[in-house]
Amino acid sequence: MRFSIVTPVFNGMPWLAEAVASIEDQRASVDVEHLVLDGGSTDGTREWLHARPDANRRDVFEPDAGQTDALARGFDLATGDVFGWLNADDLLEPGALAIVARAFEEHPTAVLVSSASHIIDPGGRVMGRIPTPPVGTLRGLLHHPTNLAQPATFFRASAYRSIGGLDRRYDLAMDVDLWMRLAGRGGVVLLPDTELARFRIHGTAKSVVGATAAIREDFASRRRAGLPIWSRTARYFIWHGYVKPVLRAVRDRARRGRFPAT
Repeated sequence: MRFSIVTPVFNGMPWLAEAVASIEDQRASVDVEHLVLDGGSTDGTREWLHARPDANRRDVFEPDAGQTDALARGFDLATGDVFGWLNADDLLEPGALAIVARAFEEHPTAVLVSSASHIIDPGGRVMGRIPTPPVGTLRGLLHHPTNLAQPATFFRASAYRSIGGLDRRYDLAMDVDLWMRLAGRGGVVLLPDTELARFRIHGTAKSVVGATAAIREDFASRRRAGLPIWSRTARYFIWHGYVKPVLRAVRDRARRGRFPAT
């Protein structure tokens, strides 16, 4: 079983080196190629990659239309049996891909394997955990607000291609959309007691900067996959993506009016 891991990057320092090393370490137990797609970094990322060539890593330097486009380009170039992606600020745990390989071998009809993930701060300290949803079916994923942890989720290349790959219309919830469409094609194996990756939270992360927009895209992808508008999960997304931001904006305006700047 061969793995292809894609890393889309735009100004990936200072964490890119850790991400790359975490993939290189997997090669002790599995066959893995790494594709890094740099959309035009100016922070030393390109120079770092040039200075550290690797026969099992392919570096592509070309403009793209954003993260989803870069990922799609990477998967188009990939030659593995199982795909995954690791952003430049995240990490794979030691031995993660060997665990994934065993899970796919034990579940030959599964199209997707996902585990829990550690959450780390900018310095790499563990500050939390992303659990798996309780049920690994399309309905289970649709109706639970916790998404599969993206860096800890892997999928068969054949299933990815059969659904047409990533939908470039999504900039923030492309992973959610992909998980739902894959779950509609085959089995989902969840590893709730295992952490395969570390997801880094920092001030410039897309999930932080675009939190409200991400919730709205997430909701749109779930609705497209069949989430009923009257469901409890839909109400959760409407509250957090639409109602709560409006209430926060009203409150902030009221505070500014009450305490004008001097």
